[in-house]
Amino acid sequence: MGATGISNSSSQPQNQQQQQQKSSSDASRLPNTTICVPIVYGSIAFQLKKPDSNNNTHQWTLYLRGPNNEDLSPGIAKVVFQLHPSFPQPVRELTAPPFEVTEKGWGEFEATIRIVWRDVGEKAMVLAHTIKLYPPLAPNALPDSTKEGEPVKSERYDEVVFTDPTETFHKQLMQSGNLPKVNSQESAVQGQFKPYTDEEDFKILLEAQKFIEAELQSVKDRILKADSAKIELDEALAVVANSNKPPPVVVKNTPNISSTASTSTGTKRKSSSKSGGSSKRSK
Repeated sequence: MGATGISNSSSQPQNQQQQQQKSSSDASRLPNTTICVPIVYGSIAFQLKKPDSNNNTHQWTLYLRGPNNEDLSPGIAKVVFQLHPSFPQPVRELTAPPFEVTEKGWGEFEATIRIVWRDVGEKAMVLAHTIKLYPPLAPNALPDSTKEGEPVKSERYDEVVFTDPTETFHKQLMQSGNLPKVNSQESAVQGQFKPYTDEEDFKILLEAQKFIEAELQSVKDRILKADSAKIELDEALAVVANSNKPPPVVVKNTPNISSTASTSTGTKRKSSSKSGGSSKRSK
C-alpha cells in the first residue's frame, strides 16, 4: 500500500509537468501564422570524355538548395542523401551547406533526400528524385544525337508550408534571406544554377497566355468553318430533297353523271304528270 501511495504521488507531478510543457509549447507557437520555405532539389550530370576504370560514364551532383542560392541551414538541421546501395557509404548525412553529393556512375537510379528541420516538433520531409544521365530523346532523334559535354539537368521547385510554427523556429526560418548566398562546391554545377525570379515566372505565364489565346482562336476558326460547312450541306440536302419530289397532281372538275341523270328523269316525270292533268281536264 505504501508503494502504491508513493507511485500515485510521484505520477501526479509527472503528469502536471507534462501538461505544463505542453501548454508552454502551445503558448510558444504563433497562432494564425503561416510561413513558406521555397526549396529546389535535383541533379546535374556531366558525361565523361571516356569511361573510367570502373566503367563510369558520368559525373553527377545531387543537391538541395534555395531557389536563389539562399542559405537554408537556419531552418534545416541536416540533410540525408540515400544513394544506390552499390555506392560506398550510400547514406550521406550533411549538417552544413552546400547540401550536395557528387559521385560518378554509369546508370540512372532513384535517390531520396531527407530534410530534418531544426524544430524537432516538425516532421522530417522525404523527397524522391531520379538522377538522370541522359536527356529525353526528341522524336526521330538518334541515341547519340546529344551534344557532347552538354549537362543533363533535372530539378524541381517546391514550397514547404509551416502552419502555426513555434516562435523560435519562425525566427530561424526568417534568417535565411539575411545570410550570404551558398554556392556549389562544383563550379560547373554552380554555372547551371538559374535563379528563380518573378520576372521569369511572368515570362512563362505570358507565353502560356499567348499559347492559350492562339489555341482559342484556332478553335473558333474551326467552329466557324464547321458552321459554314453545315449550312452549305443543309442547302444541298434541301435542293436534293426538292428535286426528288413527284410533280403535283392536277385534279380537273368533271360533271356528276348520277346527278345529271336524276335531273333528267325528274323532268320527264313532271311532263308526264302534266300530261295526265290535261287529259283529266278534257274530260
